[in-house]
Amino acid sequence: MREAVAGSRGLLARAAAWGVAGLLALTVVLSATPSVRAQRAGSRHGIPGALPRGFVYQYTDSYHGWPIAPVHEQHPVRSSFLDPRGLDENGLAGYHFGIDISVNDRDPDPGAPSLLSHRVYAVGSGMTDVRERVDSAPCADRRLAVGHFAYWHVSPTVPDNVWVHAGDPIGWTCLGQWHVHLSEWQMLDGRHVWVNPLHAHGKLLPYLDTKPPVIGALRFFTPPLMPWHPRIDLMQPDSAQRLAASDLYGRIELRAEIEDIQSFGGWLKWHHRLETRLHPYRVAVSIRSLATHALVLNRIAFQSDQIPQTPYLVHYAPGTVENVPVPECVAQAATVCTGDLWFRPFSRFKQEFWDTREVPNGRYEVIVRAWDLKRNLAERGVRVVVRNS
Repeated sequence: MREAVAGSRGLLARAAAWGVAGLLALTVVLSATPSVRAQRAGSRHGIPGALPRGFVYQYTDSYHGWPIAPVHEQHPVRSSFLDPRGLDENGLAGYHFGIDISVNDRDPDPGAPSLLSHRVYAVGSGMTDVRERVDSAPCADRRLAVGHFAYWHVSPTVPDNVWVHAGDPIGWTCLGQWHVHLSEWQMLDGRHVWVNPLHAHGKLLPYLDTKPPVIGALRFFTPPLMPWHPRIDLMQPDSAQRLAASDLYGRIELRAEIEDIQSFGGWLKWHHRLETRLHPYRVAVSIRSLATHALVLNRIAFQSDQIPQTPYLVHYAPGTVENVPVPECVAQAATVCTGDLWFRPFSRFKQEFWDTREVPNGRYEVIVRAWDLKRNLAERGVRVVVRNS
């Protein structure tokens, strides 16, 4: 128990100290990632973002539920683990380190205090970690931790350093934020790491998703002439040149547009502008010669169990656009609120390329596969021609 208390306090304190990496210029929501230091991300070996095979999540109880009422029913998730969040401060800053569970601020819970919206319940038992004078902070900056979980944009109703049982009320969401940000940490090799709260065997049940991800496009590019330094919204292009699939040569980068469509929309299904596409759980790529059927390349680019060591601007490719927060969507009716996610399937812990000079000229098939948390699978292939002189 002491380890859990120390862990939640340590991560929460560091998150507060690191600051906000993804605050969009026109929003008032703190829906962003603190600058997650490299030592708190995953290993540089194996699959980026994957936890060790057989990893056991540790809890102090067997409770399952959601942090808002009704606690034993699924709620819509509008922002997923590892979603893009603004500036790249240290190579890893920018990853969304939890999930955003949507609440309808146009329909607050009965008895909600002024400027607050929905009651928040603990999804796990543990000691509380509440900052001093938290009520004096802007509501969007308020937060607390209980055991292995941190609740952001939540005004606490429990004091610091007391034991809370799973299912107990612990605070209120902030009116105008439209969500509670939930983060989970676990111990790995003596370190505290942020993990995906929607992982299998986790607390958030029920959780159903019957739709597979969608791989919208596969495109090929030359290496960029200079590093990519986008604006906060990531919309700035880089210096790479797009190549036709029928004329590949030299070192090649593959970029894939992938989104995870949710089968459950909850109250968001009545507000299509507010719905978003989530980050896929796993992405893999393979290349096979059509002449010999030999496998040229086969790798998993990433897995979304924990924050990966992959630099943020390597994980995401140009073309990526962050989802627009609900307050901005509500305030500006003409705004397109759904973002776009572009990945680099050849890249793992650093930017990587397919050197077509290492294979004979000829025809090949490049296949990208994407899974969601429920192991629904999508696959898209493209036939290419290598033409090195």
